[in-house]
Amino acid sequence: MRVKRVISNNAVLALDADGQDMVALGRGLGHGRRPGDLLEPERVEQVFVAGDADERLTRFLADVPLEYVRVAGRIAELAHERLGLKVTQALILPIADHLHFAVRRQADGMEMHYPLAWEVRQLYPDELAVGEAALGLANAAFGVALPGDEAVAFAMHFVNAQFASPGMSRAMEMTQAISKAFEVIEKSFGVTIDTHSMNAARFVTHLRYLYARVASGKQIVYPHPTFADAIANAHPEATACAMKLRFQFEMNLGEKLSTDEVAYLALHVARLLWDLRDGRG
Repeated sequence: MRVKRVISNNAVLALDADGQDMVALGRGLGHGRRPGDLLEPERVEQVFVAGDADERLTRFLADVPLEYVRVAGRIAELAHERLGLKVTQALILPIADHLHFAVRRQADGMEMHYPLAWEVRQLYPDELAVGEAALGLANAAFGVALPGDEAVAFAMHFVNAQFASPGMSRAMEMTQAISKAFEVIEKSFGVTIDTHSMNAARFVTHLRYLYARVASGKQIVYPHPTFADAIANAHPEATACAMKLRFQFEMNLGEKLSTDEVAYLALHVARLLWDLRDGRG
């Protein structure tokens, strides 16, 4: 790679062998560099594709110290090992930005409250566990003691990374919708759902996959037209509840759910209820 422009002492905008704009990071990598200089591969720690977001990315990396990007990379690797997430710049950079702001907030004595903390703890225990590990890693790296709820914020980054839509809004909307779904089921059937149970976790997994399918335009459509009718006949109460959830999810997603997707949702509602009534929920 050859230097195109120096961003900071630790970052340069460079061109790779194919003429693609890249941002290369490394301790002192930009010091004394001039356009056209060749970068030594062994001094480059991380590389990000600039693409259409050239200016936004370079401004971001000029503002965020290298150490935050390094720690964010380690957190992303942790999420890869424990959750199977891909280590991409779409995961690393938001975490680096969050870390930088969290440490500055604490230094300034500012408190941050996460309104979805309870829902995240109930609905995403795996992501939260990795979030807690990430919090410990960050505290050790920066010599700070960030509040425990910062683990919730990390967990939301991990949840969001499982979907195609950028930003945290989709993950927050999904979390609220799933929490609301449990409320609808409880009120419809006069039951109490233990959100820590395996059956609740299975239901949450289904809803998360539903969100992923809608986001990717790949909703369930069965080749047999009688599937939805068969579910409705076998589980009329669960189907009625699924229709209530359908309205909620369509409002939340901005997309219509297919008939078979709703039938599949009814099937999962029926299974959740069956387990509750069998004493396993």
